[in-house]
Amino acid sequence: MKKSGVLLVAAAFVSATFLQMNTVKKDNSTTEDTEVAVKIPKKVQAVIDKSCYGCHSADGKSDKAKDKLRWDKMQEYSKEDLVSIFDEIIEVAEEQEMPPKKFLEKKPEVKPTEKEYAALIKWAEKEADKLLK
Repeated sequence: MKKSGVLLVAAAFVSATFLQMNTVKKDNSTTEDTEVAVKIPKKVQAVIDKSCYGCHSADGKSDKAKDKLRWDKMQEYSKEDLVSIFDEIIEVAEEQEMPPKKFLEKKPEVKPTEKEYAALIKWAEKEADKLLK
């Protein structure tokens, strides 16, 4: 009984420490000074969830996609990396290169509409501009 109590306290401490280190403030900025706050509006998040997150997240099956971009780690990228990422997002969205054609053959419903691509581009341009100031 004593041992399980110690383990429970240790688990609670680790959890609390992890949450404190990774807390996001209401303005979407993180508690780490070295990190850059990335704000994603709901309509852009909906596009990301529908069309991007499946491959570009920890759960994605493609290591290549995860190496290029991890939406779930946006708050951890450096300012310089984010500018490059936003430039790449703009280019890929303008050319409608993502999701890949091969993937769309299996799941055509994930293809963004023209409006969704435009929202993604506008958002990425705005975020990149803020970082370059």
